[in-house]
Amino acid sequence: MIFPPVWKVTRPGFLIPVFFLWFCAVSGQHAWHEAAVSATGGTFVARHVISDGRYNQAGLGWTAKHSVSLQHAQPFMAGELAIASLSFLLPAGKGGFGTTLSTLGIKGFRQTSAWISYGMKLHPGFSAGLGLHIWNTGIPGEMIHHFGVSCALGIQVRLSGDLCLAGHVMHPLSWSDLEPELESRKMMISAGGSYTFFRTATYHTDLHCHPSGYLQWCHGLEISLAKTMRFLLGMHNRPFSLSGGISLEYHRWSATIALEYLFDTGTTPSSSLTYAW
Repeated sequence: MIFPPVWKVTRPGFLIPVFFLWFCAVSGQHAWHEAAVSATGGTFVARHVISDGRYNQAGLGWTAKHSVSLQHAQPFMAGELAIASLSFLLPAGKGGFGTTLSTLGIKGFRQTSAWISYGMKLHPGFSAGLGLHIWNTGIPGEMIHHFGVSCALGIQVRLSGDLCLAGHVMHPLSWSDLEPELESRKMMISAGGSYTFFRTATYHTDLHCHPSGYLQWCHGLEISLAKTMRFLLGMHNRPFSLSGGISLEYHRWSATIALEYLFDTGTTPSSSLTYAW
């Protein structure tokens, strides 16, 4: 978290995107999602997605292809505020490396971050992963600067071809000047699973727990409409939201478009374009 800066503002509307940036920093690593995760209500624990480097690092244990992805989100449809990410997956040994570089903010007020992670398959149905997150928030030319580091550990257990159980924990390290009660907001313990039924639909469920008592229950559903098309639905309870999207695949390319509606704040569209080889 960073505290809102104090300076003379000639345009009060400028404070709106600044507030959203402040909220981003407080909310932790999963405040904004790639399109597929956003469309399924923020469920990520038992999934294998392009951004496993910043979600559940255990998913990197199933990496079979190289891939690169560009992602974009426009929180609350605010023109001044945009989030862009670049993700890579690289197979290595019995698992793979994952990296995600992100930037969010407005001119003169920006947060940049990088995830560097590795996951591996320890047994045929069991994988584990570890990640390191580095971020920086600041205003050029002003005495406002925040640098932080966090680490994450995840596991996934595939009990059958249809059922997967998983867990994940993310905790900030000591390189921070935040007060303890604010620092704890960035810690998150997650558990969940996924189940595939009728061979065409997969249900995801996550429970995200913060030490302060904040609990978030997420649900997502993926439905294969055709061999190259998936329909995505999701919701979570805090803050309450509904989301949906569509994913298309063509040869080595895949594209996902999603909309998430938070009843407290509004709509956030997101998109991703991925190439795998």
